[in-house]
Amino acid sequence: MANSKRVAFTFDERSLKTLEQMTSEGEYTSMADTVRESLQINRALQSQAKHGYTQVIMRNPDNGEERVVVIPRLQNFDH
Repeated sequence: MANSKRVAFTFDERSLKTLEQMTSEGEYTSMADTVRESLQINRALQSQAKHGYTQVIMRNPDNGEERVVVIPRLQNFDH
């Protein structure tokens, strides 16, 4: 990353543990990669919410079962 900038975050114990767990379970190479991808996902969801889409539906490809994931900030997003 030629034009990168170092940023420091302060996490409470619970949030840091969650970040570490997400990094491990997602097999990311670093916590920075975890945060970077999380930001990309959040940005995509916000973009869709601006167009009125406020539900995320996850499907299990093995059995077709679906679950609706509720993200409170998307529910309150101003269109």
